[in-house]
Amino acid sequence: MSTQEISSMDETRLHAYVDGRLDAEASAAVAAWLQQHPAEAQRVADWRRQREALRGLHAGLLDEPLPRALLQGLRRGERGLAANAPSFRLQALAGVALLGLGLALGWQAREWTTTAPAIATPGFVRDAGIAHAVYQPERRHPVEVGAEQQAHLVQWLSKRLGEPLRVPHLEGLGWRLMGGRLLPAGAEQDEGPPQARAQFMYEERDGAAGERLTLYVSVLGTAQARPDGTAFRFSESADGQRRSFYWVDGRLGYALTGRLPREQLARLGEQVYRQLRQEPSPP
Repeated sequence: MSTQEISSMDETRLHAYVDGRLDAEASAAVAAWLQQHPAEAQRVADWRRQREALRGLHAGLLDEPLPRALLQGLRRGERGLAANAPSFRLQALAGVALLGLGLALGWQAREWTTTAPAIATPGFVRDAGIAHAVYQPERRHPVEVGAEQQAHLVQWLSKRLGEPLRVPHLEGLGWRLMGGRLLPAGAEQDEGPPQARAQFMYEERDGAAGERLTLYVSVLGTAQARPDGTAFRFSESADGQRRSFYWVDGRLGYALTGRLPREQLARLGEQVYRQLRQEPSPP
C-alpha cells in the first residue's frame, strides 16, 4: 500500500496502527500519511497516550491468574457461542472484552446503604467507573459536545437513549458543566437491541487541582429497573481513589463518579437526584 493510495484514512486503520496490528508496509504508509496530516497525527498521539495510561492503571492485575470461576464461565461461554448465531457471538465477545477492561482498571466495588443490605454492584456502575477513568484525565477532548451546545447535547443524547434526559446544574456547589458524550452499552445490557449510554462531565469551578465529576446515565432492562422507588448506594474502586454514588430510578440508572470524599459526593448526588426529579432543594 503506497502513500498515494491513501487519500483518506478511516479510524479503523488508524486504531489498528496505534495498536500495532498492521504489517510493516501498511504501518509505514500510515506513518507517512500522518506526516502530511498534522491534526490527525496529534489525534493519534492522544490515542497512544490514552492507551498507555489505560495499560498503566493497575498493570500488575494483568499478570495475576484469572479466578477459577471466571475461567469456568468463559469455557461455558465458548461452548455456548459455538451453538448460537453470529450476532450473539459478537455481543458475548464484547461483554468479555468489557469485563477484561474492568479487571484491568481494578474496579472492584464495595457498597454501603442505609436502606437495604449490601448487594452486588450493578454492571452500569462498573461501566461508569471505567468511563470515568478513561475520559476524566483527557485534556484535549474530555467531552464530545461542549456545554455551550447544551440544548443540542440533551436533545441528541435523549434521542439516542430513547428517554428524555435532563442535565443537572451544580454551579451552586462549585461545579461547572463541561459537556457530555455518547457511550456504548456495557455489562448491564441484557435484552433487546444494544442501548447507548450518556456521560456528562463537570469540573471544579474554583479548584486549583481541576477535579472532575462524571454523571453516567444508562437505560436498564426490565430485570434492573426499579418501579418501587430509589435506593442510594456507594461503590469504591479497589485503590480507594474513585467513588460512585449511584441509584436506579425507573428504567434509568445513574452513577456520579469522582475522587471526592463520600460525604461530599453524596451531597452532590442528592442535588443531582432532586434536579432530575424536579424536587426543591432543602433550605
